[in-house]
Amino acid sequence: MIFLINFSNNRICLLLLALLLLTGCAQLEQEKTEPLTMKGMDVAWQGPPKARLGALRCSFKTSGGSGQLTFTLQSSKAGIATIEHRGEESSWEWSAKEPGLYRLKATATDETGAVVDSGWSDEYRFEPPVGSSSLYAVLPVDNISAAKAPLKEIHQALLDALTAKGFQVLDQETLEAFMEKNRVRYTGGVSADIGKKLHDDAGVDGIFITSLETWQDSGPPKVSLITRVDLAGEWPEILWIDSVGLTGDDRPGLLGLGKIKNADELLGKGVDSLAGSFHLYLQGGYPTCRLAGDRQEMSMVNSGNKTADFFGAGIKRQHRPHFTYRSPDFDPAGRYTVAVVPFLNVEARKYAGEVVALHFVKQLSRYENLRVVEPGLVRETLLQYRMIMEAGPSLASSDILADKNILGADLVLSGKVFDYQGVQGMSKVDFSVQAFDGPKREVIWTSRSYAAGNDGVYFFDAGSVPSAHGLTTRMSKAVVDMLEE
Repeated sequence: MIFLINFSNNRICLLLLALLLLTGCAQLEQEKTEPLTMKGMDVAWQGPPKARLGALRCSFKTSGGSGQLTFTLQSSKAGIATIEHRGEESSWEWSAKEPGLYRLKATATDETGAVVDSGWSDEYRFEPPVGSSSLYAVLPVDNISAAKAPLKEIHQALLDALTAKGFQVLDQETLEAFMEKNRVRYTGGVSADIGKKLHDDAGVDGIFITSLETWQDSGPPKVSLITRVDLAGEWPEILWIDSVGLTGDDRPGLLGLGKIKNADELLGKGVDSLAGSFHLYLQGGYPTCRLAGDRQEMSMVNSGNKTADFFGAGIKRQHRPHFTYRSPDFDPAGRYTVAVVPFLNVEARKYAGEVVALHFVKQLSRYENLRVVEPGLVRETLLQYRMIMEAGPSLASSDILADKNILGADLVLSGKVFDYQGVQGMSKVDFSVQAFDGPKREVIWTSRSYAAGNDGVYFFDAGSVPSAHGLTTRMSKAVVDMLEE
């Protein structure tokens, strides 16, 4: 009996000893693991210090840590921090879409949850890809107003406004000779071939593209323009886009003394406003929407500055879509390339589909996580592959637009216009929108919007929207706000 007890005690002792040895080895192993440390982040320019053209190569240096490390790169602009990259790579190249001052910060996380960061770097300035001394080609005005208009006079007014601001403009004789030589007939967009030839043969840096949305020279006069600047080259890219919509009775004042009865006076105000808006872009003060914080909520940069169309102004309830659907799998904080195709007219006035599509190009271009394909490239692709999308993008057409060797569009946005009135009487706009995820081949957004300029107005027309341009600006912004929120 005593022997059995001793034997049992020996077994217990051996087990205890083994346990102590294992615990000691584990402690030694833990002591051998160095704590995670961020030794620094090296930042070097790749290419020119210009937005879209240049980039910053960021390399992270760490030591210690347990298991595989995950790195996060953040950029900060105007105090708004955005997550630009998250993954296991310890080196990453980042390019700013918009000009301005940026700081960068790297964060490393190991498998135990330990987190270290590099702290914010010094400021890096991305200049605009073009400047006041760049050479610009100002294309003739594309008339999508469905009315006769003095296009040469409108074109000249825009030229005068730009030269008054000090911009260098390609002389018209040279531009006309170029257009005749290259058989340029369509001026509402730029193809890859024309963009490259303007840069290589004519020495052009930027291309002004202007569409006339509305022209009415009496009772009261109305003028609406949508203007954008493309970076000239083999792949024209939208740098800036804005619009202006004016009517003679926007600010009638006491006894109607503030009414404007001359369309030319409205035109002068409009082109001056557009030239000033582009000048604001070159200064790095143009308002844009930027993803903020870990939750990636949208926040506006340069919110105190005003665009020609007063981007950032409050949207009223009546301007929001009456019906919406968004796929639960869609990540609004993702980085996307977007192709906007002309909307289909359904008993709406001529060119209404192109007008509404351009409004969405304008709104989407102001989000820093979105890159909108130049409409001229979209049109070129539609013609080349003979695509007609009367009921929205089909799987076959979306596959073409999403092909990395063609447009590389992550999202294809289209829709239908059921009503577009803004010449006689109160303005009315009615359209639907559909967004299609090309790579996933599924609809991620659909909505229907309709409103009149006097919706929610009860006393003395206060708060009414007299132009279809102003109404479409508010309605399209409301749609994009809900898509990206």
